[in-house]
Amino acid sequence: MPTETFASPGLLAPDGTLSPELYESIARQIGDGSCVLFLGPSAIAVKQPDGSYRPLTELCANFLAQKYKLQLPPEEAESLSFVTSLLLNRSTDRVPDIILRGEIQKFYQQNAQNPQLPSTLEQLSDLPFRIIVNTTPDDFFAELYEAAALPKRFAYYNFEKPEPKDPLYEFTDGTPPLIYNLLGYYKDKPQSMVLSYSDQLNFINKITGQQNEGPPNSLLRALDKPVFHLFMGFDFDDWSLRVLFNAVFKNERKNMQPFAYKLGAKREAGSQARVFFQGEFGMMFPKVDMDTFITQLAATAKNMKAGPATDAAQMRGDILILYNDVKDEVGFKAVEERLLPLRVRILTHKNDALGQDPTEWIRQTYQKSQVVIPLISADFFADDNPALPVLNEIIAANNARNNGQRKLLVLPLLIREFNIRDTVFGVLRTIHPSDFSPVLGNNQEKQLEELTETLKRYLEKLPATS
Repeated sequence: MPTETFASPGLLAPDGTLSPELYESIARQIGDGSCVLFLGPSAIAVKQPDGSYRPLTELCANFLAQKYKLQLPPEEAESLSFVTSLLLNRSTDRVPDIILRGEIQKFYQQNAQNPQLPSTLEQLSDLPFRIIVNTTPDDFFAELYEAAALPKRFAYYNFEKPEPKDPLYEFTDGTPPLIYNLLGYYKDKPQSMVLSYSDQLNFINKITGQQNEGPPNSLLRALDKPVFHLFMGFDFDDWSLRVLFNAVFKNERKNMQPFAYKLGAKREAGSQARVFFQGEFGMMFPKVDMDTFITQLAATAKNMKAGPATDAAQMRGDILILYNDVKDEVGFKAVEERLLPLRVRILTHKNDALGQDPTEWIRQTYQKSQVVIPLISADFFADDNPALPVLNEIIAANNARNNGQRKLLVLPLLIREFNIRDTVFGVLRTIHPSDFSPVLGNNQEKQLEELTETLKRYLEKLPATS
C-alpha cells in the first residue's frame, strides 16, 4: 500500500523546512516564466475586526446562511458550494438561481471597497508570474496589479456560455501576465460563477466534453507543459479537484513539479488526498504554511535579483532615479531590474525619502550621487513631482569628465512617447535613446541593454565608493 509523505527528504533543510536551494529554484522558475500560480478559495482572504484573515468564499457562505436563516454547523456554513446547493434545492423556500447569483454579486461588490488583503498576496503579485489561475469569482488579486500600476491581462471562463473563439494568448517575455478566473467572474457575468454542486458537474462536463467548450486552448497548452506549479489555498479533500486536475493537465501530469500550501489556520489535506495527488500528479505537501512560504520565496527572489551581497567598499556608485512614481512605476521597475547587477545603490524619493521633505531630499541626494537618471514622459512634468524645483540645478551640475570637478552623469531616459527636446533636458547630449524613441515598446530589451552598457563603462572608471 502506498504511503503518503509531505516532501522528498532531499528537498528539506535539517530542521524540516524547505531548503534554500529549493526556494532559489522556484524563484528562478518564476523569473524564467516557467511557473504557474494557482490561487485556491482560501488564498483570497480579507482582514477581520479581530486582526485575523478569513477567505471571502467562507464569508460569502456565512452571509447567505444568515440571510436565509439556515441553521448549519460551522463547517457547512463556511462552504459556498454546500450553502448554494442547499438554497437551490430545498423542498420549501427554494431560492431561484438568478436571485442567489444577484445576492452573491452584491456581496462581492460590497467587499470590493478597499479590501484589506494579506500582505503575502501583495508579495505574490510582485513576483513575475506569467500565468495566474484564480478559482474564486472576484478580481481582488488583479486589483493588486492596478494599485501598483503593473501591466496585466484579466479574463475569465464562462461555463454557461463559453466563448466560441480562442483569444490566442501568448506568454512570452514581452506579454503582461494573465490572471484567469477559471470558475467565473461576479462582475460582468454572474451566470459564469461555478457555485453549487450542479454547477461543478456542468463545469466539468464542459471542460471534458468533445465540443471544445472549455477554457481557451492557447491557455490550456501553456498550462499543460512540464513547468513548475504552485497551488495556494486549496482544499485537496474536495472531490472536484481530482476531476479538474485530470482535465486541465492532460499530457504532462507526470512531469509536473507542483507544491501545495494551505492557508496558515487551515487543516492539512487528509492522507487519502495526499496519496492520490502525489501518485497522479507528483504533488508534494511540505510542512510549511502558505504565508511562511510566500514570505521566504519573496525574500529569496529579491536577494537573487539584487545579486550577491557586496560590501559598501565594493559599490561603484549611487544612482538617483527621478520619475513619476504613480504613472511610470512600470518603467522604473524595468530600469531597476537592469541596473541592480551593476553593483550600484538605486535611490528614489518614493523608497528613500521617508519622513523627509522630498524636494530637499532630492537636492541633497543628487549632490552625493554619481548618476542621475530622470525617467521622462509627459507625466514626469506633473505639478506634484518633487524633482521639478531642482531640475535646473541638476542639469547645471552635469559633469561626466575627469576635469578636477565632482563627476556627475545626468542621463535622461525617455521611457514613453514625448518631445523631450523642447524641455529643460534638451540642452544635454546624454539623452537616451539617442534617436528619441521611447524605451517602453517594441525595442525595450535592446534599449535597456544599451543603457546598461553605457552606465557600465562609465561606472568602471569611477573609484569604488563607500
